[in-house]
Formats: sequence, structure tokens, C-alpha cells
Amino acid sequence: MTTKTIWKYNVGADEFSIQMPIGAQVLDVQLQNGLAQMWALVDPTAEMTTRQFATYGTGHPINADDHTELNYVGTFQCGILVFHLFEVHPNRGGDSKRILEGRP
Repeated sequence: MTTKTIWKYNVGADEFSIQMPIGAQVLDVQLQNGLAQMWALVDPTAEMTTRQFATYGTGHPINADDHTELNYVGTFQCGILVFHLFEVHPNRGGDSKRILEGRP
């Protein structure tokens, strides 16, 4: 039986990468003590991998192309500002425009 735990990660501005155990499941993103944080359910014994993320403010352009797929993680507020966190993947046969428009 594999024991899992929840780890916390700092959320960066714009595009950023995080080392996480393979198979980590992102649970939530929120402010904690004024800083954006993301929590994930992880197997601490799993091999590490690099995952790419991007943060966009409401109304800001999202620079996605046909080679990028964005998976929504969550939204968090910082004062009057609202930010949206996405995990960034190389396009796996999908259309990034379709993802951004919320169509399956």
C-alpha cells in the first residue's frame, strides 16, 4: 500500500515550473498569508518530474498556440486582482483554442 500526503507549492507569476512526484494530483490554489499557494496529493516515494504552469490575470491575454494545451487548475483573488492558474502541456492532439473557449 502506498501512503500519500499533501504537499504545498509556491505559485509563480506568469509561466513557471515545479518539481513534483509523478502522478501528483493538484487539489487547489489559494492565498495563504498573502502568497499564492497550490496543494497537491502526492506519493512522496515517486520519481520527480517537472510540470509547467501559467498564471493569468482576468482580462490579460493568454498566449496559447496550436502546440500548447492549457488545463484549468483554479482561480484565486489577491485584493482586487483575480488570477487564474493553468497547467501547461504540449498539445496532445487537442486544439488550444478549443480549450480556451471551454469546448470539449
